[in-house]
Amino acid sequence: MAKEASACDGSEMRSPVVVALFGTLAACAGGPRPLNADYAVPQSPEIARSLALRDRYNLPKHLGETAIVVDTVSGHHIRFEASTIVWKDKAGKWQWSQVSETVPGGLLPTERKLASNDSRTLTDHEAATLDRLVATLSLYRETKKTIEARGIGAPFHVMSIVTPFGRTTISWDGRLIGTSGAIADIVLGKG
Repeated sequence: MAKEASACDGSEMRSPVVVALFGTLAACAGGPRPLNADYAVPQSPEIARSLALRDRYNLPKHLGETAIVVDTVSGHHIRFEASTIVWKDKAGKWQWSQVSETVPGGLLPTERKLASNDSRTLTDHEAATLDRLVATLSLYRETKKTIEARGIGAPFHVMSIVTPFGRTTISWDGRLIGTSGAIADIVLGKG
């Protein structure tokens, strides 16, 4: 008497449709998974300066497991420093905050004072784009590429990205391109 094939003994021929279905489900379930467990504040001197700017005016830092901090310095006649932070709030919405101040150090004498303090929620398009970009694992090992050389008084930026997918710090002048450049464009308002 012939043995009946059971679903578990592997004796039946697998249907190509079933194999394709399981392959598709595995691919969908295998999306970007968090890899970074270190959400500590980045330690570069520029990021420390950016956070100190917020401390001077008693403004929140909004740091957590998903945050992008950009320190910007520009100067010629007057020197400006800015702290820009984009983070995911407790509800999972991307928020944006930028604080800037004039500081001594340009050609004209000036005193340190708050120049601007703005915040907003990112648009749905910006948020979806940022979600996609920070989950791109190549971002965290990307080589910096810039275009448009820096001119007199042009800003110099240092950006630290800390997410569950990784962490990286990039410094540049001119225009940053690539995945990190697309993030910088959203964070600095050029997106």
